Amino acid sequence: MDAQTLLKDVAQMPLIEMERFVQAVNGLIVQKQATDKSYRERFLLRKINETALGLEKTLRYQLLVQKLEAETITDAEYVEFMELADKEEKIRYERLTYLVELAELKSITLAQIMEKMGLNRTIHV
Repeated sequence: MDAQTLLKDVAQMPLIEMERFVQAVNGLIVQKQATDKSYRERFLLRKINETALGLEKTLRYQLLVQKLEAETITDAEYVEFMELADKEEKIRYERLTYLVELAELKSITLAQIMEKMGLNRTIHV
């Protein structure tokens, strides 16, 4: 049975039955995605690349670090620094989680996957 024939048959179903069918198909898709190693690898690589603070916020964060070290930071800037530091910490944790899973998927160590990806051990964003 080809996809067009299947779609025609599905179109004839009562709505509630069609909804159950779609839920079942979605479940199959999720199951296949979970077991498809190359799909999971692509997903993890995309997530690793997405987990970054962003250039503008990174530059602002670095400026605020310099002000903090020079003890010239204002109260408002300190609040902003703490917010950015919190975001950056969460992003690093997310990225590390994805890197660990990718390393496990490839059956190599975290250090090896980071070296392969050209990341230093502190995982700077």
